[in-house]
Amino acid sequence: MRSSKLKSKSTAIAIAIAAAFYASLAAQDRGVKASNGWVKTPPSGEMETMAFVTVENGGMYEINITSATADAAGKVELRDGGQSVTFINVPAYGRVDMSAGGAHLLLTGLKKPLTNGDTVALTLATDMDITLTVAAQVRTQ
Repeated sequence: MRSSKLKSKSTAIAIAIAAAFYASLAAQDRGVKASNGWVKTPPSGEMETMAFVTVENGGMYEINITSATADAAGKVELRDGGQSVTFINVPAYGRVDMSAGGAHLLLTGLKKPLTNGDTVALTLATDMDITLTVAAQVRTQ
């Protein structure tokens, strides 16, 4: 009987620890935000263009953007310094302001011509199972 009570107590403690861990991860989600999205107006006839987003991480753990999609493109590639990358790091308590010479998104296989004033829905996925969506306006600068 004593062994049964000890197992129950151990199980309850393990469940409480797991719940606290997952609660801290859920709190982390609230600290990650995407804003200031915009897409560079592509030259006439071009089937690719760059997109930029500011990603803020208010949490105590770094995150990595691991993929992205856009409703106006067949594929979105993560880029940094002109090279394709597998992730874009956002440091703990930090932010990434995407730029043409730094981290950015490359939209390829555009589904239609994009013109100034259009809006593109960008969705970013992270290694912490956080999904960020931002409306990006098409503009020249």
